[in-house]
Amino acid sequence: MIKIEQAYNGWIVRYNVEDEGEHVHVFDEGNTEENTAKAFMAMLYKVKDVCGPHESRYSAHRVMIHIEPGDKHASHSDNQEDAE
Repeated sequence: MIKIEQAYNGWIVRYNVEDEGEHVHVFDEGNTEENTAKAFMAMLYKVKDVCGPHESRYSAHRVMIHIEPGDKHASHSDNQEDAE
């Protein structure tokens, strides 16, 4: 079983591994929007690693976790014409 807890400044992921006991990982969100996004992404990668599907670069279907700008942000590809 995996347990995700929201902490004051991030997230805590707890899970048990047979013969190893409890594992605890803390993801500190930092003090910027970028750091928060990166910490949340790292937390999701840990969850995927612990209980996600087993896949490879050759898999037909992969779960991808990434950071991208919001659709209204100036750097989003839909808004490139507006920036000129």
